[in-house]
Amino acid sequence: MENVAEMSAYKRGSNNASDFFKMNRGAFANTLREWGERLPVQQWTSFSSTTVRPTLVLMHAAALSAFFFRPTLRDLVLFAGFYLATGFGITIGFHRLLAHRGFECSRALTYSLAFLGAAALQGGPVWWVGVHRKHHQTADREGDPHSPVKNFLHGHLGWMFKKEGFAQHPALSRDLATDKFLMWLDRGPRSAIPWLSTALLCFMLGGMSGLIWGAAVRTVFVWHATWCVNSVCHRFGQRPHDTRESSGNVWWVGLWALGEGWHNNHHANPRAALHNYHWWEIDLSGYTLRLLERTRLIHKVIRAGRQKTGARA
Repeated sequence: MENVAEMSAYKRGSNNASDFFKMNRGAFANTLREWGERLPVQQWTSFSSTTVRPTLVLMHAAALSAFFFRPTLRDLVLFAGFYLATGFGITIGFHRLLAHRGFECSRALTYSLAFLGAAALQGGPVWWVGVHRKHHQTADREGDPHSPVKNFLHGHLGWMFKKEGFAQHPALSRDLATDKFLMWLDRGPRSAIPWLSTALLCFMLGGMSGLIWGAAVRTVFVWHATWCVNSVCHRFGQRPHDTRESSGNVWWVGLWALGEGWHNNHHANPRAALHNYHWWEIDLSGYTLRLLERTRLIHKVIRAGRQKTGARA
């Protein structure tokens, strides 16, 4: 009899819960919809305090574990291959194509470069372009997201640990915000899919050692190459062009960052897709663009000579 009474009570409770849900399912649906709309914008954008700070710490810790994994030839090939692929995704894709429109290409190549840029784990393309264009608007002045003029460490990576470092600049990247694929790369946890796909491939090809060298160490090296452009190249280097900020040409950053170290050249002619003015200014990204132009995969490549040298930017 007790079991029967318990079952009856359970059924009454279940019916009550079911009735309650039916009566309030509209409110539940609206709440879930509102939460889902807020989530990508406030908490899980490609670059937010929820994701970036722990990622920076954990990725550097993972890279340091490489001291316990003596690299094999396969590990070094994975490191170099993905360093170049994701590095060019940033320098050619995010920077010279999307941010400055320095050349034109097919949608397929644009998306491929954007995917590789996202695999560098520096944020999605729309966010990255907005911050970079903001930098050019306010370089080394009030409002510059990562100027090292007052604090070198702030310009290198400290800005990502401050609230203002996560500011969005939608007005500056409005031309990209209408592209569904670029927005897909830029919003929500899915923005990590490109990097995760490279990490999975490294693990499949090289095991744990391949994962450490091809994913973690590679990512940290690409990060610091980009960050050195923001910090070192705005505190040191030669200034052959009279620009309104403190950008400089630093040869070793040019080598490490695939041509981005000729930063004074870039600020003098921001839209130019080729950053070297002399044969001895090694610009690996520029050489790659010349090759792509010869094979007719890209066209309308903007060269520095088409603009007035020394233009303030």
